[in-house]
Amino acid sequence: MDGPQASESCSQFWSTAELVAMSFEVLDKCSLAKCARVNKFLSKHALDAIYRYNPDFLSVLELLSPTSLKDNELMFNEVMNPSGWDRFRHYSSRIRAIDVKRFPNPLSQESMVDLITTVPGGTPLFPLMTDLRWRTINESTSPLVLFLLHDKLKNVIFSVTVDDLHHGILLGNLARRAPNLESLHFWVLSEDSEHADAAEGIIDAVEFLTSLRSLDVFTGMATPRLLQALSSHNHLQRFWASLYGPQELSVDNRVIESDAVAHHEFPCLSEVAICSSLFMAMSSKTLFDAPSLVSLHIDVDLEAHISSFLPHVSSTCTRLRHLSLRIDEDEETEITLTMEMLQPALKLKLIETFVVECTSPPLLDDHDISDFATAFPRLRHFELCPRAEGAPLAKSPTLAALIPFAVNCPELISIGIYMDASVPPPPLQLDDVRFSSHFEVMHVLCCRITDHRLVVNFLMSILPDHANLRLSRCSRHLRFVTGDNMEDFHPAPTSDEGLLPESIQYRKQWEAAIGLLDSLEWPRVALSKQRAEICRLTAQLNSIGA
Repeated sequence: MDGPQASESCSQFWSTAELVAMSFEVLDKCSLAKCARVNKFLSKHALDAIYRYNPDFLSVLELLSPTSLKDNELMFNEVMNPSGWDRFRHYSSRIRAIDVKRFPNPLSQESMVDLITTVPGGTPLFPLMTDLRWRTINESTSPLVLFLLHDKLKNVIFSVTVDDLHHGILLGNLARRAPNLESLHFWVLSEDSEHADAAEGIIDAVEFLTSLRSLDVFTGMATPRLLQALSSHNHLQRFWASLYGPQELSVDNRVIESDAVAHHEFPCLSEVAICSSLFMAMSSKTLFDAPSLVSLHIDVDLEAHISSFLPHVSSTCTRLRHLSLRIDEDEETEITLTMEMLQPALKLKLIETFVVECTSPPLLDDHDISDFATAFPRLRHFELCPRAEGAPLAKSPTLAALIPFAVNCPELISIGIYMDASVPPPPLQLDDVRFSSHFEVMHVLCCRITDHRLVVNFLMSILPDHANLRLSRCSRHLRFVTGDNMEDFHPAPTSDEGLLPESIQYRKQWEAAIGLLDSLEWPRVALSKQRAEICRLTAQLNSIGA
């Protein structure tokens, strides 16, 4: 296409708002700034792309007035006047989200007063902002943070320090200035386990936040009284009070059951992440009676807690699709998982994702592991201590533990089990057991392995041709409370950091196994085709015989 027709098409493109907006989404800020000078139409879309989501906060403030640093405080250099505010509104009204990762120098008290007293008509600084994320709030920055709040805010993520900032006052103001919040994340940056001020403040706040759908709080703020206050929130779908929790389930798994409407406590709660100590502190366990609860993560503080909470969970949370346990250990405490501890979980017949993270090897054998394969017919992801370190115990899974999953779990996508891979696996014939075509990955790290070629020979016979081995230092079925990538908080899979010398040697053997399995891609494809042909001919012969 050329000539007048091409020119007309080009003109139509640059005058179509949707096409221009989509094009500007992929441009850098320098290019967008140039587009903003072309004409009024392009300027509108270019400025939207620059300012709509997470512009630099200080740069936005300086649209009102340049700033300078005095006594470690930011000060406005110019007097704010109506024309300056009009110019500022041209940009600030486009902002939908602000994310402040670092704001080291607070706004001076004088400049803060200027900001509050000159804003036209008491309107919010960013009137259409719906998302606010501010990390490391302290006493000096909290007035500015509170000034940003308004009733159109829907999602807030705050991380606060533990200096002389009064958490209760901050939470109280938050709830009253932004009463329509649907999602609140409030995390206290502290190693201390208790913060009475914050714990009381969040109870007061949730009384006003009646539209809450999601609440994430620091572990020390989660109390039975908070759960009681939340129990009547008809819209609450997610409650987290631990650093880690489950990956969000697909929409299909979040269907609200018909009887949920009639349930008076936690009627719509579908996702929970808590510490086992909170369970032990509850006098009423109504949290686990939530009719729509499909996803549960528990950080285990003490080994004794498992035998208390898991039987209760198994008998009440019958609709669970995701169950994960993360067991915290230190140098003084070492938890050894046994089948007796985990047995109650076998009652949860709808489980699709089952994850147990523990740094110590489990005391289970292949027969114990097979119980999970037969108990969970819908299983898609299974991890049982795949990143544990140390020598296998008197009872330990082996490569043979994979066979029951291949037989009984047709929907299985991934698996990771601590095992003693030095034990020779049983020989499998060409047409014997194999994982289904859904299977994709086996997670490993540093469990015992002595001959990677023996392991690969077995895996070639049981894995589909596209499946692979993968080193992992964390579970992909858990996520960090702030939504950040879990892998950012762990060493690289091939790193020696944090591993015992023997574990490093085993990890290198697994790396060799990964390399060998990858190099056999074409033979695996050929083997798969051969199997398919055998199946076809067998079916054909059977039909003739019939």
